[in-house]
Amino acid sequence: MKNILLIFALVFTAGSGAVFSQDAPSEEEMFSGAELPTQAASSAPAAEEEKSLAFSGEAVSVLEDVVYSTGMAGRLNSYFLGNIFLDARLKNGVKAFANVETSYYTSTRETESGLREAFIDFNLDRRAYFRTGKQVLQWGRCYLWNPTDLVNVEKKPFVRKIGYREGAYGLKVHIPFGTKYNIYGFLDTGSASEDRDLSGALKFEFLAGGTEMAFSGWAKRSRRPVFGYDLSTSLGAVDIAAEASVARRDNTRFMREEGGALYSYLKDDGWVTKAAVNFSRGFRLGNFNDRLTASTEFFYNKNGYTSNPFKDRANYLYTGPLAPLLTAGTKQNFLLYNGLYEPNYLSRYYGATFLTVTRFIVTDMTLNLNYIRNLCDGSGVLSAGVYYKTLNDFSAGLLVNSFLGPRYGEYTFSGAKLAAQLTFGVSF
Repeated sequence: MKNILLIFALVFTAGSGAVFSQDAPSEEEMFSGAELPTQAASSAPAAEEEKSLAFSGEAVSVLEDVVYSTGMAGRLNSYFLGNIFLDARLKNGVKAFANVETSYYTSTRETESGLREAFIDFNLDRRAYFRTGKQVLQWGRCYLWNPTDLVNVEKKPFVRKIGYREGAYGLKVHIPFGTKYNIYGFLDTGSASEDRDLSGALKFEFLAGGTEMAFSGWAKRSRRPVFGYDLSTSLGAVDIAAEASVARRDNTRFMREEGGALYSYLKDDGWVTKAAVNFSRGFRLGNFNDRLTASTEFFYNKNGYTSNPFKDRANYLYTGPLAPLLTAGTKQNFLLYNGLYEPNYLSRYYGATFLTVTRFIVTDMTLNLNYIRNLCDGSGVLSAGVYYKTLNDFSAGLLVNSFLGPRYGEYTFSGAKLAAQLTFGVSF
């Protein structure tokens, strides 16, 4: 805890006392969501700012059908999801934002509501920028796998999520040094019941020629610190993003079999490395540049399972504090019921490909064709979809997912063969 507070004290002191160049960012540039501001701050007196309050939103009707490989009937699910956004702009670069999400499920006639994000932005003389509250952070450079991201509550999903990711609660600080150097910090207070349970992350980002890179670190009491490195560059027409994390011990719990019993434990077998790399390129189709975008990404997880735990259908005794209500069962159920399974992070090696075609058939339609594969057990998901959105903010989408590979793989253990999703939505 003392180390975390000391880190943030040093960051704050550096931001409030340093001398900044004339290309320090404006608050409008910073608060627009970009992680690397480039707009220069004017030395002239700022124009009189006006307060504003804006409401906007989205509403989506969803129909889903899952087809199984057996003779059992498919599972039909329909629901309605809406988001209301509140955006308040005050003077001196102060901003407040909130995103409330509500879902209505027709099968149970139940309504669920949640606050996805709610934060306040402010700054100190445009030299240090702060965001406090519940927020989704841009932490990591790759498209799907972000081994350096230990601050967000939800990881990025492979299949597009209807709705928004849950935000992490805490204080973010950004200190820019011109356009070439940035310091980011995040103090996570959302899961702490005592001050000693706080966690924190720190990142130093800089430009080296045409390459943008960053060193980062994460720490929490009773956990091993995690150190990260990421970069973004290009090689000819190919854009490259990569990131890696390393820790003295994995902070994730794993399953172990011993004497016919299963229990969870923390591995302590030396340094643990996780890494991801993404290659992407845009291609010209017809009269438009970058109409076709192709991207491929690979993920390495040193402590991931090299064998397939879902394939073992034997019964084992369950032990340990994570399974007080279950006495026996398969490895699959032990992983699922005890929260030891995280999609796309189970095994050691993964690969994914993403293809996007804009102006597909008509100007306002986009085609997506994506594939993810667990390279250890051979299972995967092929996802194909079209998305249409008019200038009047009406949208429609059709997404079909096919689950491929052996019967009891990571992406096939549920028995589902196909899943179709039809959506209609409006923005206002």
